[in-house]
Amino acid sequence: MRWTTLLRLTALALAALAIVMFTLQNVSRTTSLSFDAYFAAWELARPVPVPFVIWGSFGAGVLVASVVGWARARGLARTVARLQQEALLRSAGRTSPASAPAADAKPSSADDWGR
Repeated sequence: MRWTTLLRLTALALAALAIVMFTLQNVSRTTSLSFDAYFAAWELARPVPVPFVIWGSFGAGVLVASVVGWARARGLARTVARLQQEALLRSAGRTSPASAPAADAKPSSADDWGR
C-alpha cells in the first residue's frame, strides 16, 4: 500500500472517530424543532438530539449540492458533445449554418478578452 493511501485512510479514520465522539458526547442535548410560516405552524412531538439535527442538515446539504453538481455536469457534457460534433463537421470541411459565424460579423468583446 502506498504511503499516500495510508495517509488518506488514517485521516478518514480520525475524522470518523471525531464524528462518533461528538455524536456520543452530545446525544443527550436535545432541541424542540418547529416551523412557523405565518399561515401554518408545525412542531415535532418529541425533542430531537442536536447531533442528529446537525448531521441531518449536513446530509441534506450534500444531497442538494450533489443534485446541482450532477445537473451542471450533465449540461456541460451536452455542451462538450455539441462542440465535438461541430469540430468534426468543420474538420470534414462542412460547417452547419447555425454555428458558422457570419462573414461580416465583428468579434465581440468576449472574443478578444485577454488579448
